[in-house]
Amino acid sequence: MRQASITLLLLLILAVACGAVGASASETRPLAVEGTIYDDTTGEVIPLVTVQVAGMNLSTPANNDGRYRLLLAPGEYELNISHVGYYSQTVAITVSPESLVYDIRLKPSAVFLGAQKVFTRAYDAAQQIIAEAIARKKDILSQINDYSFDAYNKVVIRNANKPDSESIWVIAESQSTSYWEQPDKYKEIISARRQTANVPAESVLLAVGELLNFNLDRVTLAGVDIVSPTARDAMDHYNYYLLDTLYIDNRPVFVLEVEPKDVYKPLFIGEIQIADSTFDVVNVDVGFTKGVKFTFEGQARYYQRMAHIQGKYWMPTQIGLTADINLRFPGLPSKIRMEFVASIYSYRIDVGHRDGTFDEYEFEVAEEADDADSAAWFARQTIPLTELELHGYRRLDSLSNAPKPFHKQLLRGALAAVFLVTVGNYDLFHFNRVEGPYLGAGLNANRWLPNTRLRLKTGYAFEDESWQYELGLSYRLSERRKLWVGASIKDEVTRCPTVLTKKSYNPTMDALLWKVNPLDFYREKGFKASLSIKPINYTRLKVAYHDFDQSSKSKQTDYSFFRPDAEVRENPPIDEGHLRSVSAVLEYDSRKLIKDKGRDLIGYAPQYVRAEAGVEYASPDLADTDFDFRRYYLSVGILTRLTGLGTTSLSGFAGGSDGILPRQKFFVADYAEPYMSCPRGFNTFEENNFGGNRMAAVYVDQDLGPYMFRSTGIGLLEKIPFGLCLQGGALWCEFRNQEVDLGRALLMTAPKAYTEVGFGITNLTPFIKPLNFALHFTWQLSDYDTAGFTWLFSFRL
Repeated sequence: MRQASITLLLLLILAVACGAVGASASETRPLAVEGTIYDDTTGEVIPLVTVQVAGMNLSTPANNDGRYRLLLAPGEYELNISHVGYYSQTVAITVSPESLVYDIRLKPSAVFLGAQKVFTRAYDAAQQIIAEAIARKKDILSQINDYSFDAYNKVVIRNANKPDSESIWVIAESQSTSYWEQPDKYKEIISARRQTANVPAESVLLAVGELLNFNLDRVTLAGVDIVSPTARDAMDHYNYYLLDTLYIDNRPVFVLEVEPKDVYKPLFIGEIQIADSTFDVVNVDVGFTKGVKFTFEGQARYYQRMAHIQGKYWMPTQIGLTADINLRFPGLPSKIRMEFVASIYSYRIDVGHRDGTFDEYEFEVAEEADDADSAAWFARQTIPLTELELHGYRRLDSLSNAPKPFHKQLLRGALAAVFLVTVGNYDLFHFNRVEGPYLGAGLNANRWLPNTRLRLKTGYAFEDESWQYELGLSYRLSERRKLWVGASIKDEVTRCPTVLTKKSYNPTMDALLWKVNPLDFYREKGFKASLSIKPINYTRLKVAYHDFDQSSKSKQTDYSFFRPDAEVRENPPIDEGHLRSVSAVLEYDSRKLIKDKGRDLIGYAPQYVRAEAGVEYASPDLADTDFDFRRYYLSVGILTRLTGLGTTSLSGFAGGSDGILPRQKFFVADYAEPYMSCPRGFNTFEENNFGGNRMAAVYVDQDLGPYMFRSTGIGLLEKIPFGLCLQGGALWCEFRNQEVDLGRALLMTAPKAYTEVGFGITNLTPFIKPLNFALHFTWQLSDYDTAGFTWLFSFRL
């Protein structure tokens, strides 16, 4: 503690001596004030004490070792120190380079409020208190138009079965600034981050996020909307009991027990503390009912500590989420503990935000976030690391940088090779019936030149005995409008478009293990020029000119590990020729984006809508081409949650064409992989693809979630750990005004609706969490010559 202060002082003296800081600057440069808070009677440290600077919207919590840290300019201040069970105390301090350490001792409080002390569960009084608190919350929220704050965030993941620093697996930290505005606008910018060396920086996105908004009517955690204990309809969901009355910051505070009326609904259970007379929520400490279905099995707790800001508002100054995760997987500890804590300070209320603060990005990681100056980081690290965490940092960093034993390097190399062979990097290795094994190299460079993206790819397909390449370059003309222009040239095997399978699907594992691959392929050589722009938030418009020679490819291999005698479907020929066409695609995605040092990532959303409309036009009247067609389509994907009914996933597609549509442009609904994959719909296709020059399809999946039987209230059923999902869909496709040899094209049509329904039993493997295996059963309701009934496994984390 004192060594850190001396280090900061030496840095300041050095800066002045070098002329980097003038005399006036040195007098106002913020300094890190530190100290430890002790119990005045026992001498023991007091963890999680709130330290607030009087007259400023600045506060910080002490860590588990009782240490606190504040960043203050030189001058005189008063610190208000408060904690449940102790007398609040005001301490005058003078901040200067010679005076940076202030230890504080608090006296235990044994004061009770006489007749207001409650020893039994007082129901009626609590109901009146919570009604006042709900009304007060509505009044306070209506008074605040906007605010911003700075935050320090930390997460520690450890083996809960060990007490020492060797139990720590991961430590990650970040410093951020957040902005909020009525009614629900939110933006958070991560200005600095660091983590133990065993974790890549790109995988860390640590932020306050929605954990702040406990005062909302619904708090979103684990993808579930949980009814807040101070929601407008809270008394429909909770019982309240007055347990005690305490002093916090020299004022009486009611302690209320929050009891859910139905433990199988997503609700909180625990305690909240409400200030007397003003009825502000000042502290929250709650767990979760069985209705909150985390992806892990275990216990979780959520807490908030508040402070009085501007003498008017109680605002969160510390937020925490702790989860004990029970694992049942060979070789892993039986219990993992995750501890997240955020220290919120420097509130700025109703000062307004600059135009453009709120856009389609909910989180941003600054370009310089991983290059933070160590002195600046130390000053804003408002919750100092505990001694245990400091030892954990040093141990993990030394292990990551130490040379690895040869047998561990060999094992790591083997695991990496297996990953690449199955579902790894498609540019490095893939396998299909046309190319056979493909080995290559790919490079996506986004930071070599400002506003420039470069893509390089080359490789060799061994069964096809051919080299392939792709070279692409894009340049950004406008950051605000997301205006990009680009061009690419290529000569490679490419896949025919499909309706059901995602563009990111890698068929390598299915093809290599089982001889299963619903995709078809052809060769494409030529160039493309493109332009993309953001017309409005959450949309992208992409326009492109295509100039390609396209040719057929035939099946070259029928190899697989587990089905050596199975027959591999042929690769159908395409309509060969020279294609010159123009295309336009308009995309909409309601999910918020994350900007991670220039990369756009899609943020998690429990509910969203995605839509894409596209058109492609090729005609000799436009350019010299061998094709004459117009192809247009609309696809929609919706994910939503229905109260008490789990998650609903709805996908729809409609497409049509004019002219003669070439085989490589047909609308194709491909079959689902029948072994160990998440079902993609139409599980009764067997190994058949349906297609046409016009198509419409709709598919619905209703996931009622795991543990659904526990909500029945029936003894035996409550013990069933499984879940249930329902699914079904319909498909129409045909060729209109175009003759097609379906056998040669390896397609079936469905001029009458192809329909199927089914169900799945989920959470079949609660004993090997976090893997979630499911078994799906599907029946065809139509009379097409495919499977009348099928079953398949799926798994997910």
